[in-house]
Order: sequence, then C-alpha cells, then structure tokens
Amino acid sequence: MNLSPAQVQRFWREWSTTCKAMSWTREAGMTAAQIDACRKDFLKRCGFDSLTLVDRTAGFTKVLNELIVLRGSSLPAALETVEPERNECRILRHHILTDLIPCLELYVEDVRGYLTEIMEAKTRYRRVDRPTRALTLMDLDAGQLRQVRFTLAARLNTKRGQAGDTIHDMRLRASLPCTCAVCRGTRVAQSNGDPELDAACTLDPELGSSVDQEVGMPF
Repeated sequence: MNLSPAQVQRFWREWSTTCKAMSWTREAGMTAAQIDACRKDFLKRCGFDSLTLVDRTAGFTKVLNELIVLRGSSLPAALETVEPERNECRILRHHILTDLIPCLELYVEDVRGYLTEIMEAKTRYRRVDRPTRALTLMDLDAGQLRQVRFTLAARLNTKRGQAGDTIHDMRLRASLPCTCAVCRGTRVAQSNGDPELDAACTLDPELGSSVDQEVGMPF
C-alpha cells in the first residue's frame, strides 16, 4: 500500500459518498459484488489496477477528483481531470511553499526576494499580464515549476551542509514533520551531526521531501 492510513480512510469516505450519489448501493438493488466491481472499474479508469497501487500525490489527487467529478459537485476538480497539468502545478507549488520555503528561511534572510531572483533567472519568457510586476509561482507552468523546485532544493542542500545540519535537524528546526528512519523508530539515533545519520536520512526512500532526493530528480 502506497497510501497513508489517513488517505485510505479518506478514499473510503469519498467512495461511500460517491456510491450514494451514483446509486451504487444495496438499497438501490446492487449486490456487494456489483458494488466492488464498480470500484475496480473506477480505479482502472483512473489508471490503477488496485487501490494499493495509487501513489500518495498525483495519483491520489486524481482518484479523489474523479470521485468528485462523478458526483458533479466540483468544477475545479473536473478541470483538473481534463487538464492534468493543473494538478501537477498545484502539487509543485504546495511542495515549494510548505516544504522548501520553511527550510530556506533558516538560512536565507529574504526568501521572497531569493525565490523571485531564481524564477526570473529560470524563466525565459514571463507569463504575466503586467510585465512590470515581479513573477510569482502562479505565473509558472509545470516545467518551470519543476526547474525552480530543483534549483531551490539543490541550493538548500548546499546551505544545509554549510551550516552543518542534518536533514533531520533542519526539518525539526523548521517545524516540519520528519519521516527519517530515526523519527520512525526504525534506526537508533546517532550523535548530533553524525554523517552516518545524515546519510541514513538522505537515502531513506520514504523521506519524500528530502532535499537530496530533490537534487537527484531530473527535470
């Protein structure tokens, strides 16, 4: 199972609501097997043979949006299913704003100016209505956002190293959750600043927001 327990619970809540809207219920005369078949067909339409194969980010968002679209209760969700890039942009912006920026604030005095400078340098053509104003993340498309995230992650990794912080130390200082092996209790904590601990956090496959992993991502 790729999804977190909370995401699995969310799916079943949304699925139940959609079943009622679509009359996929026993009260409507369907059997449990028929309802289950509807669920499997729905997941296949989303591109997954099983709920266990849905990833935690784009895949889960797509599944939720498709459920909402079936209920006809959200135009934005419908637009995201027609234009997947909308969802990718939203995920990229969310990661930059809620994961990378709080960490950068530990090492950079003017993060807003720092981000604007990077966006100006990485964006060849400014997609804005008023060219005189500074760029924002909302002005960038998915490809540009990926480049900005890559650059921010690389620079953050350098600044973290220069400060002598492990990823674990940095995330705790930034008041962000850490899912490294030590925090999960699957590895005994080493002394502060121990390079072995740093490496363990960096290579941990479940540390989805690891800046070292971001550096290794192509764009």
